[in-house]
Amino acid sequence: MFVMIALLVVLLAFGPGSTQTPPVQKRTVAASSVTEVKRKSGKNHEIRENIRCHIEQLENDQALRKGRERMAFNAYLADFYRSNDFSPVWVKRSQISEMLDAIKSVEADGLLSQDYHLSAIQEFYENSPDTPFLKARYELLLTDAMFKLSYHLLHGKVDPEKLDSNWNLSEGVNGDGLAGMLRNALAGDSLAASIAQLRPKHPSYSSLKEGLARYRRLAADGGWGTVPEGPTIKEIGQYDARIPALRGRLEISGEIEQLSKVDTSYADEAMRYSVGLQEAVKKFQNRHGLQEDGEVGPKTLRALNVPVEKRVEQIRINLERYRWFVQKLEPTYLLVNIAGFNITYFEQGAFKWGSRVIVGEPFWKTPVFKAQMQYVIFNPSWNVPPGILRKEALPAIRKDPGYLSRHGLQVVDRNGNVVNPGSVNWASGAQSYRLRQPPGSRNALGRVKFMFPNKHLVYLHDTPGKHLFDKSSRAFSHGCIRLQNPLDLAELLLGWSGEKVRQTVSAGRTRRINLPTKLPVFLLYLTAVAEGEEVQFKNDVYSRDAAVLQALNSPFPYKTVESCTF
Repeated sequence: MFVMIALLVVLLAFGPGSTQTPPVQKRTVAASSVTEVKRKSGKNHEIRENIRCHIEQLENDQALRKGRERMAFNAYLADFYRSNDFSPVWVKRSQISEMLDAIKSVEADGLLSQDYHLSAIQEFYENSPDTPFLKARYELLLTDAMFKLSYHLLHGKVDPEKLDSNWNLSEGVNGDGLAGMLRNALAGDSLAASIAQLRPKHPSYSSLKEGLARYRRLAADGGWGTVPEGPTIKEIGQYDARIPALRGRLEISGEIEQLSKVDTSYADEAMRYSVGLQEAVKKFQNRHGLQEDGEVGPKTLRALNVPVEKRVEQIRINLERYRWFVQKLEPTYLLVNIAGFNITYFEQGAFKWGSRVIVGEPFWKTPVFKAQMQYVIFNPSWNVPPGILRKEALPAIRKDPGYLSRHGLQVVDRNGNVVNPGSVNWASGAQSYRLRQPPGSRNALGRVKFMFPNKHLVYLHDTPGKHLFDKSSRAFSHGCIRLQNPLDLAELLLGWSGEKVRQTVSAGRTRRINLPTKLPVFLLYLTAVAEGEEVQFKNDVYSRDAAVLQALNSPFPYKTVESCTF
């Protein structure tokens, strides 16, 4: 038996705890399963022996090294090769070439090709290793890269649960599933086609990928310049020396095609704010979640001066977010984009309805999670949540006894009886009571609420404060989602006519109506989305993008495995 050399391996150094560490499935390995493979003559036997030796080292928690490479999917590599009698599977040079192309192609998805051992595999491919030891090393690098690439395309690289404990859509690694995908891919006519099938098929993901390519081209061409600080540009005909810079900036990013035609009613028209330029500014504002007033004030100027490289990173961040959930979408669902302040309803995969929403202010963040909507309540009462009662209502009542009457609030004891507010010692005895707002025009929940039971006590509801929907940034609630057009949604979900909905509301009686079928509800956070051929950028209202980008750019974490007993 040839001498075993200090061993290899692949995969990344520890990254921050937010990348997805493949969870090790508990496995029972029988002692008989690690008996030596019977000796056979020839190089294939020697390669198998080297693979077996590497696998045993992995299972003994000893890192196989090749430069800085480390293996991420130790447990699954061991299971896969043991079930394959330690025989190599990467035997066709054409498939290795396809694998290299597939690794390079993930850059178009916003992933990093170096996460998949690109340099090491490229080196092996070009130099054609001729020793069993190097061939075994090459083999394991390829399989680990395939496992990792498959998982990242299906579920994302970053672990959203480590960024937000409320997330409840994560998928654990299925070793059998990864092994099956690899076997099918290698047995098929095209490895590249098999890998392409792993990518999300949702049109929103594909369009955002196209947006990433466009913005990368803009960056490669030099991006856009900045528009200098100065007073707000708002009046048609207003003179400002920054107009040429503004015009050039909007031409590069596509809000206007050509601005050679300017207002000629002024001798210095090139420095004047024209109707055409104002329309371009409004288009830019629409694309960036800003108030569409056509004024170049501080917020619009700030968005104009975000470098194109930052927009590229913003798209990468949101492609990753799509991978977290998009393949879990069912044909019919509701999706709330917290960062976009909107809600959309899809029925059998087709857009059916959309509306503006108001979400939680940064101190009362709306959580990100999935739940099942089960019923609708018309003319609901509002029981003031404990957090709002403690932090806002009680301090206000202690300062101003008229607070309760102004807000139409009742004081209710533990038995559900309405009591006189004057009988309550608000300084020390308030914990025995709760506040309730009965149905009516002043009720904070409006005329209807949509319930999807969850630990956060979050739901969708109407609101009497309709004026806030005119704002471009709508983070005003305590965490629940306020709907601009809730009665339209009730019609759709219940299959009722508008007249029936209005009659139910007008009756004033609290009614619970179960949905015919439970409806998946996704509360998500997306700061870049594709609409047609355009990318819409949203304000990072909860400052969540930076953590995703850091994890996305960090090495995939190395995960040790349990030692086997021989």
